[in-house]
Amino acid sequence: MLSFNYKCSQCDAVYEIDPELMLCPVCSATQRSGQPLNGVLEVELKGSISSHDPLDFLPVEREFFPAIPVGNTPLWHPQNLVEKYAFPHLYLKDDGVNPTGSLKDRASFLVAAFARKHGIREVVV
Repeated sequence: MLSFNYKCSQCDAVYEIDPELMLCPVCSATQRSGQPLNGVLEVELKGSISSHDPLDFLPVEREFFPAIPVGNTPLWHPQNLVEKYAFPHLYLKDDGVNPTGSLKDRASFLVAAFARKHGIREVVV
């Protein structure tokens, strides 16, 4: 089973995932205007998984995802580019078949699920 948490990129402090938390409270306390952000939090993954389902690798449980078909889009093997550039294993992912025809559907799918899990009713993308 996988678990997720935030980890500070500077001090390695670990925090539970919280939509209100974007920076390490300790490291960001010394933040100065005009400087790069201190204490940026990264999502850390712990545990192991036996599934090959991409949803199992996300920090949100299945029940929070919208019931729309996102992902599982086709791969195309463009023979003309394979021959022209000598890349025999070249494939292109066609995200144009997602519901909105946009590659942003995957990210929006996760953002919507995260918001739903945490009771956030409005999302701006």
